[in-house]
Amino acid sequence: MTDFVMAASPQGLLRGQRQSGVSAFLGIPYAEPPVGALRLRSPRPCRPWSGARDALRPGPASLQTPLGNQSWLNEPPAAQSEDCLFLNVWTPSTSGRHPVLLWVHGGATRNGSGAASAIDGAALAAHGVVVVTINYRLGALGGLAHPLLADPDTGLCANWGLQDKLAALRWVRDSIAAFGGDPARVTLAGQSSGAANVALIAQHGLEAGLYRGIITQSPPLFRPPMFAEMEAASAYTEALCASLGVDVAGLRQIDGAVLQQQEQAFAVSAAFKRPATAPVRDGQLIRQWPYDAPAARVPLLAGWTATEADFWFDLTDGQGQRLSPMQAPATLAELQPRAAALIAAHYAFAQAPDVREVIDLYAQGHDTAPAIWRALYTDLVFRAPMLHMLARHARAGMPAWAYEFGFPVAGSADSSPHAADVPFVFGNTGQAHVSQKIGRPAEALAASQAMMGHWRDFIVEQSPGWSGFDPARPAVMRFGLGTEHVVPVHAASAAGLWPGYFSAAQA
Repeated sequence: MTDFVMAASPQGLLRGQRQSGVSAFLGIPYAEPPVGALRLRSPRPCRPWSGARDALRPGPASLQTPLGNQSWLNEPPAAQSEDCLFLNVWTPSTSGRHPVLLWVHGGATRNGSGAASAIDGAALAAHGVVVVTINYRLGALGGLAHPLLADPDTGLCANWGLQDKLAALRWVRDSIAAFGGDPARVTLAGQSSGAANVALIAQHGLEAGLYRGIITQSPPLFRPPMFAEMEAASAYTEALCASLGVDVAGLRQIDGAVLQQQEQAFAVSAAFKRPATAPVRDGQLIRQWPYDAPAARVPLLAGWTATEADFWFDLTDGQGQRLSPMQAPATLAELQPRAAALIAAHYAFAQAPDVREVIDLYAQGHDTAPAIWRALYTDLVFRAPMLHMLARHARAGMPAWAYEFGFPVAGSADSSPHAADVPFVFGNTGQAHVSQKIGRPAEALAASQAMMGHWRDFIVEQSPGWSGFDPARPAVMRFGLGTEHVVPVHAASAAGLWPGYFSAAQA
């Protein structure tokens, strides 16, 4: 027998379901459908409804074309629609005032859903936290930018997906008390591109006061190609329009699914050196990239996985089938030009590092070209920029903590790819889609319980329970197979080449 539970939100009554001591309200609209005249516009507040609305199943995710490695831990959404601005709430109780986690999923701004089994909020909610996960606009619908798209009410002409996240924060402020949440104790968190958005929001003080701490898990913090300047974003939109045979205004008239599919195909074929629908430095919402921006004025918990690079270069589905879209360099002869291109693509160094010096440094402890590439890619794209961000945060007098996730996933002795930490934080290593990829069920459960406890402590107490980050002696809490201890950061990240070059890049 279904045990229903009611919540009286400002928009109207919602009927959820209570199971195993947690109440779930799924598929709650947090903004008006961004369709028709509201396509490529700022999100509008959700209008009230009459009677009780069922909140028993997730709403559709944004239109998307799932990629192989993106579906490793996140099954493709069961439903997709341009009408996608829905969120899900799991709560220990609709009474009281519990701390809140608002989670922003990753997926390169092109894939993902707030309903993926890896981020089901029930287990974490059982630890006394209200969990909110959101859908937001992806791909063309969330990222196309051009001055002629300017919203007549807000004046904004870019970053629709980022604006959706701000709308979700406002919804939490206005509505979460109806679900037993405390709007004064909200932690904003995310992974990968979701974490990069969290960093952008906090560092720019967007909706300041609506969150008191942030968690950034494996955000890509480098400058372009992960982010875009307004001029380049506008040029991309114009080129896309030319390929579609429409003007900029016509982007609101063509079929949404056609726009999404055609833009994704165009992005693959176009010679644009960036993700084509990435966040845009528009001078309004975004003025600086997270790598360059001032420290956020809230406590920070940040980290990475030990072998982030494996997600792109050495990922299997747990049964041996390859999912990674790219190949690592197989030989040292291949490695040098690939390393040079990687460095040039991701950082505008005032003085470029000597690639041979870089390779020699990473060859210490790594005896093959693929192993050197894995370590270099993980450091350059994730670990080193995060250490830079953590150091700036700590030097600004704000509390900061660092972690590294090193639990080896199924079929490997030492592979902890990008995104592998997410189901551990949410207590979902036993979920059917996840468990075959993670493996080692008993050990994974123990590691997950430990991580959930630390994340809960940060959400509740604003401290995860280990020593804060010290730029003079950088160290991280490392979560591994049967281990949990603070370790110094690898020399290549902490005291080798990158800090000096980061300083040069900012000169």
